[in-house]
Amino acid sequence: MANILDKYAIKEVADVMFYELDSKGAPSAPVLYLDSLKVSTIEQSSETVDATGGKGNVKLLSWDTNKEITLTLEDALFSAKSLGIMFGGTMVDKDDEQEVMKTLRASEVSSVGTSASDSTKNYWKFNIKNVDYAVSKDRVTYFVYPEGATEPQACAKTDTFDFITFDLLDCTKLVDGYAVARATGASDNGIVKKGITIDITSNFDSNTYYITGDTFARNYESGQDEFLQFIVPKGKVSAEDVSLTMEADGDPATFSMTVNCLKANDGSMLKLIKYTLGDAAGDAAIPNKGVASVLDHYNGPNQHATWADPVSKVTESLTEGAETDWTDEG
Repeated sequence: MANILDKYAIKEVADVMFYELDSKGAPSAPVLYLDSLKVSTIEQSSETVDATGGKGNVKLLSWDTNKEITLTLEDALFSAKSLGIMFGGTMVDKDDEQEVMKTLRASEVSSVGTSASDSTKNYWKFNIKNVDYAVSKDRVTYFVYPEGATEPQACAKTDTFDFITFDLLDCTKLVDGYAVARATGASDNGIVKKGITIDITSNFDSNTYYITGDTFARNYESGQDEFLQFIVPKGKVSAEDVSLTMEADGDPATFSMTVNCLKANDGSMLKLIKYTLGDAAGDAAIPNKGVASVLDHYNGPNQHATWADPVSKVTESLTEGAETDWTDEG
């Protein structure tokens, strides 16, 4: 049983899971797992409206309105899925069909043939991360900056050029220092091994999820860590003020995501649950299962309506208060 004298401290970041919402607003499939967060912050703000009057026009009654709860996540690492959610885009697995355009200076390429006896040298050789590749000179677009010109001009491949532009799908890897001739109509897709596109368009995905975050609260009396989970029943990932920083100096870039906590069907915006694990017995027919869970709606209505006490005994449920700021830092 919860005790009002119990005290806790938090000094650990949360591991956060995103779940899709089904047509009824219940959590279903997990879509994103964040276990490399640096900071997970929950902030609440609200406005106060006062009734004033009487001598001195003093405050007589007050109402709290316009409650807003925001979850901010700062991740040390990113995945294609997390970037897609951050920017409100869609992720498409293009595998080895991903188009990647490359532009090189003339000094970065040299002629190469398909063998020592090949006098045509009809390929350009170039290097990416200490590996040599080749592209057919017929699959390249050439550009030159004439003297005094400020804009590039396309030129024939026999002319002197400043830059060449091509697609990595048209390239091959060198073998023994020579290009591999690709047969006419070859079905292979060049040197691209795997590609993922995060397509960020003018339209916004809904990006609304059921979100849980698991961390620890340390008991002041015992000095032991106890489980703490926050739940956002309906969180909308904001596409406002999203940044992707690439710089040479300083610490590695971090990836921030802001979630606006919306009102769920039951009126909840945020739940903070502290719990301990016990030995409560479950339904004999369904071992280790407790009372009807949040996933029962997804698995089937009233499927387990007769379950007994849960294995995970909730010992304390914390509710949000005005102007709170609850931060975990790793």
